[in-house]
Amino acid sequence: MRIIVATSLALTFSTVMSARETPTWSRDVAPIIYRACVSCHHTGGIAPFPLTTFEEVMSMAQAVNEAVVTRTMPPYPADLTYRRYAHERALSNDEITAITEWVAMGTPAGDLTQAPPPPRFDDGPALKSPDLVVTMPRYTSKAANNDVYRCFTMPTNESVDRYIDAIEIVPGNSSIVHHVLVFIDTASTTAALDAQDQEPGYVGFGGVGSTTAELAAVWAPGATPTVFPSGFGIRLPKRARVIFQMHYPAGTQGETDATSIRLRYATHPAVRPVMISAVLNHENIVNKPFRIPANQVKTFRQQYTVPADVSVLAVAPHMHLLGKSAKVWVRTPASDTIPIISIPHWDFHWQIAYVFPTMLRITKGSVLESQFTYDNTSLNEHNPSTPPADVQRGESTTDEMMLTFFYYALYRPGDENIRLDVALTPTSASSDTDAGSSWSAMPNPTTGTAWIRGVRVQGQQASIRVVDAMGRIVFTDTRDALQDASVTIPVPGLTSGAYNVIVTDGPSMQTIPLRVLK
Repeated sequence: MRIIVATSLALTFSTVMSARETPTWSRDVAPIIYRACVSCHHTGGIAPFPLTTFEEVMSMAQAVNEAVVTRTMPPYPADLTYRRYAHERALSNDEITAITEWVAMGTPAGDLTQAPPPPRFDDGPALKSPDLVVTMPRYTSKAANNDVYRCFTMPTNESVDRYIDAIEIVPGNSSIVHHVLVFIDTASTTAALDAQDQEPGYVGFGGVGSTTAELAAVWAPGATPTVFPSGFGIRLPKRARVIFQMHYPAGTQGETDATSIRLRYATHPAVRPVMISAVLNHENIVNKPFRIPANQVKTFRQQYTVPADVSVLAVAPHMHLLGKSAKVWVRTPASDTIPIISIPHWDFHWQIAYVFPTMLRITKGSVLESQFTYDNTSLNEHNPSTPPADVQRGESTTDEMMLTFFYYALYRPGDENIRLDVALTPTSASSDTDAGSSWSAMPNPTTGTAWIRGVRVQGQQASIRVVDAMGRIVFTDTRDALQDASVTIPVPGLTSGAYNVIVTDGPSMQTIPLRVLK
């Protein structure tokens, strides 16, 4: 009976595959891998092996298949059935199906002459003319068997207040930097902590050791510069310090790093300040005390009443190693519920600032609510204590936190129409792709001329727009329904910076981040 069932399943699968075109590397799989995987999986990247060629992906086909089926890769913890975001890295169901069918059918190459070229990776910065560059002291990683979290604090020496409208974090050694959190602080607390440590920097896990430090930027592999919409910026107070919280993964011992941050100052005559604040924090936990007893799974709730109308750009929850799940939502004065974010399976190693497609208005009197669950049992493989120990609030590895950072500005009429998927480059670049067409920009990054290449929806008009980081359209093209199904469109003369290619092709819409290096 088992043989008959297995044979029936094989025949059924074969019949289904014969009813539609078999996925190939050149046409179907390469665009997915190049969009969502190679920012980490390239030579010199943070991942353990490259996936930049057909041969490399074919040799790792089973591992790739397992990673996408279990959704462990690419890392994008947010539940997209709860809410959608700009520049999502996650794979769609159709993309996962394409990869699994490609592997099941023996990884066919297709016409390799029609495959998109692999992305090129340039360690040089995208912001070529920053107003300020701050570089941490050179540090040699001590991460042998355990991850290392270390903070580095540097003065800016600015004599007046500034507003930052573009931020780029440039790892000094991208092969060992897992992620970076950058904070701004006017206190001298971090300088004192640095002075107490004989090596450059000081140990820092959950935070940077100062209660007045404010989050300013986040970097993870694949990130592009954060560029705020015209007229918005983060305040850099005079004589402030910049603090890098660096994560070096186990196995990087002996490697050196000197990460930098590049800042561009706003020139707009009236900059609206963007605040990045843990509005939901330990002070507004409903079911205090915030204590997680050993051998227990415990859930905490938070509530905070919004005192004014605000426009939210992005959200970033934060927990440590006991984190199990997180959910945040808004309850309006009219008792409507607005979903903000849900992370069903928390992973401390992949903390992302999730950018909304457009500014999200939250009205005065609305209540921000959250529910975070912690697993302090031996079943939690990330538990830092063996056996489990009682845990409370704190910044060390064995402590916990319950924070949700919001990127926001005070509301003005019309804010809800400001597109952040084209105006704000987030920390995780990717594309939103509906089924039906497949488009790519190549080479990416480019040095000035890119080609927009697509397999089109049949019988539909396609429009292509290239938008710069400030939301300005710098290139347009339209292809009518009668033109070829496969097109390549040159886009010459681009200057340095971050762009988005927006393709509307019949029922399908796709956003492709494009980086120009000169």
